Amino acid sequence: MELRQLTTERERRIFAERMEAARAEQGAHFRETGRSKVGKIHLEYGLPYGLFEHDDDLPEQMMSGLVMHDLASFPQTYPRPDLTHLPPRSVIEGGELWSFARGAGLLAQHGAIILAGLMQVQALLVYPTLKPCDQSGAYVRSNFAKTGDPFVWPYCETTDGGQIWVQPMVLEGEALAKLVHDVFAGGFTTSDSLRRIRFDNPFPVEPTLSRHPIPIGQHLGAVESAAPYGHEVNGEAQA
Repeated sequence: MELRQLTTERERRIFAERMEAARAEQGAHFRETGRSKVGKIHLEYGLPYGLFEHDDDLPEQMMSGLVMHDLASFPQTYPRPDLTHLPPRSVIEGGELWSFARGAGLLAQHGAIILAGLMQVQALLVYPTLKPCDQSGAYVRSNFAKTGDPFVWPYCETTDGGQIWVQPMVLEGEALAKLVHDVFAGGFTTSDSLRRIRFDNPFPVEPTLSRHPIPIGQHLGAVESAAPYGHEVNGEAQA
């Protein structure tokens, strides 16, 4: 498997189009609000990564993806929780997680933990959806801590105009160190100044694309209509 940073405008456009298609196919049923520009900002200025089955796969063949940014690059998406006790550069917020193949989202997260360890981050911040569907369970199992009460995410809504509730969660300290240690134990290689992370699949599921690559431009307004930033707020189409 390869987790690859997407650095060109074309790659980012493909990321956005595949993300939109995955959500539409799997019935995520939410969208960014008409006023919000958060999704576009994070995709343009954050660090988008795509997961590929092979290191020579084309951008159109990415199976899943996510976006990361540290808080020294730009602030966290929402002012809660308060992480000002940590150096901003040492805190990573993750989001825009999507998947086209069962298990690919989990593998993208696995690669993101490798990156977090290599970057020596001190905390990982996510905003899993709590309502209308609870996506926080996987983070609880990875020892992310709930930090404060759930709240309405102001940047997105259900497709019928309903509210989206999120639960802010943070992984830091010994829990983060243990997770990084466990993931590192599986082995990996890097290249291109950490823009490419290669690792073997440590999970029993074998994700693969069983469909043709999606042509660029097939989904209109992909970047502008990308769903709101913040991990499962964006909806993982398949785990």
